[in-house]
Amino acid sequence: MKINYKNILKSFLILSVITVIGTGCEKFLETPPIESLPKDVAIADETGLKSVMNSAYQIVGGGNMFGGKIQAINEMLADQINGSLLSGDFGEIYGRKTSVFGDYKNGMYTDMYQTIFRANTVLENLDKATTMRDNLEGQAKFIRALTHFQVVQLFAQPYGFSTDNSHLGVPIRTSTSIDQGVRATVKQVYDQIIADLKIAEVKLPDDNGGYATKWAAKALLAKVYFQMNDFANAYIYSNQVIASNKFVLDTYASRFSTTGSKESIFRIIYTNGGYEPGGELRNQFRSDFNASTLRFTTDFFASVNTPNDTRKALFDNVKYPGIIVTKKYNFDHIEVPVLYLTDMKLIRAESAAETGTNLTVGAQDINDILTRAYAGTKSIPLASSASLIKSNARFERSIEFAGEGNRISEIKRIGAKGENIDKRGAVWNCPGLTLQFPQGEMASNTSFQRNVEGGCN
Repeated sequence: MKINYKNILKSFLILSVITVIGTGCEKFLETPPIESLPKDVAIADETGLKSVMNSAYQIVGGGNMFGGKIQAINEMLADQINGSLLSGDFGEIYGRKTSVFGDYKNGMYTDMYQTIFRANTVLENLDKATTMRDNLEGQAKFIRALTHFQVVQLFAQPYGFSTDNSHLGVPIRTSTSIDQGVRATVKQVYDQIIADLKIAEVKLPDDNGGYATKWAAKALLAKVYFQMNDFANAYIYSNQVIASNKFVLDTYASRFSTTGSKESIFRIIYTNGGYEPGGELRNQFRSDFNASTLRFTTDFFASVNTPNDTRKALFDNVKYPGIIVTKKYNFDHIEVPVLYLTDMKLIRAESAAETGTNLTVGAQDINDILTRAYAGTKSIPLASSASLIKSNARFERSIEFAGEGNRISEIKRIGAKGENIDKRGAVWNCPGLTLQFPQGEMASNTSFQRNVEGGCN
């Protein structure tokens, strides 16, 4: 499979500019199928520029990204999925021994860089903007940062793998020029992500009709710093989001609901008869009609199948004997949360514990999660120790986000701090926990340095 980055430049796929694109989420999600239009025609004015931005969002929410593949691949690499019967591409990913081939992950990689290309197209044509220049710049930099963050987490060893983070990361692409794939260092990639988000949080408004907001940029900064084990900054940004009081913890049923969750900071929105995200999530996890492809381990289910934990209702170990499935995605239509308050609460709690400050705040964050999870029957003292807050934050995270693509990031992040937590017995920096780059990326540069080959266990 050859990465078609050059073809993207020559014939850019965007939404037809014949259709007037508004600024509301309903508009960008109700746009018609994409068409191939010459780049110079498509971005003749602000309407065309918004069309390009909208098309970037559509890829972000599509099956190759947050519509399913990002979560599925992350789950298969981690330790909560029972992949003993997986084969083909899935067998390679679960076996932690991917190759340059494998259409499933390669399609994801291609679309992630296509998203970055479209964001760069917007940034290079901001002179076409009239009333929305700052807003479009903020959106483009948010999307570019979000996507680079996903790529570097999957295709490189984590932040902290080397003392100065000079180990190889992924290609940074900040323009639409045709270039050979060159791997920047992980530090350079994270520096670029942070720089983009720092601009986005200033340029974006509080509310943005379904598009990224300043709060989305702040929430993503909290996640990025948290992944870096930079707990001081992770606390600052998660606290800003929480303290805004714009988001409220919601029920588990609402997390993927098409009516919209009150705790959603940035989500991929469903519109009836228009844009429908999450198809790949349902393909791999839906379990109401047949046993899903991706199933959970007995060890994981035991962690949630405890007295008073209401979250066990999100899983089923009865309908298909010997098989444990999730019911999170058992809907005909869903919305896909990307950034939401539960994550911010757990980031702030663990960051408070790690820095040894604001422990009462951290304990209250844990209690907010516990109150919902255990229907008010469980809590920790507000005077809890840092170690108790941290252990609770990590445990609740492992259950809250099961099937949502978070666990492998924790294995790597905590591993970089010196603690192996992978329940499959692998060390956090084993070669197989990074995906192999597609052959097409390496074909553009014969000196492109691939990841170390080999698996884990």
